[in-house]
Amino acid sequence: MAAFPKIRGFWNHRRPYAACFRAVALFTLLAGLTLAGCALRRVSYNVSIQFTDPRFSPRMLSNREMAVLPLLTAGGPVTEGRLEARKMVKRLRSLRPDLTFVSYRAFENGFPPRFDKREINVFYEHLFSGDMLAVKSMDSLWAFVRQPYLLVYTLKDGARIQNMDESHFKHVSVVCEIWSRDGRGVVWRASVRGVSDDRRVLDSEILAESMRRLVRSIPAVAPDYGQEEW
Repeated sequence: MAAFPKIRGFWNHRRPYAACFRAVALFTLLAGLTLAGCALRRVSYNVSIQFTDPRFSPRMLSNREMAVLPLLTAGGPVTEGRLEARKMVKRLRSLRPDLTFVSYRAFENGFPPRFDKREINVFYEHLFSGDMLAVKSMDSLWAFVRQPYLLVYTLKDGARIQNMDESHFKHVSVVCEIWSRDGRGVVWRASVRGVSDDRRVLDSEILAESMRRLVRSIPAVAPDYGQEEW
């Protein structure tokens, strides 16, 4: 490392201050190098609230279980890895302690032994395709759903592009819906688009953060009347 240049009349006559100056300058340089090596990854997110049922109130979610279904993709539900619903539930609980999350296992295990479990996969397919009429008409399935609400994440779009100059660009679009068991319909819907030109950023990182941002956007649940903390 090159020595700091000497300033006439400063280094020779004010040595205590010179030592202090050198220490501060060295610290600043090292801090700059550290920050450069640990620069934040370049990702941007845009969350949009698309629909809220006028009859829906966040108070309806108070002390009511919400089953987090597997992330739905064109390749089928994601049931393993860091995006697996049971792992996501742990993260979502810390983000939204006012909501009561359970994993899709609680949803799937709520059906009686005689129930044809293939109907659950058909249910997921209808949810992914957005066929709301088909979802509503699955009487045999809705009859055994235990949780009052279902949280449905759907990966609608995703792409990874490498340009001629070897730069990278990737984006994902995720939709989040809250389905009501009693109404057999969507009471709240939001979407998020995550974009990055940073090759260090993994697809799963963008997806996981997209899912977290969506759940943060769910309206805050106020305590039940008589349960307020003053």
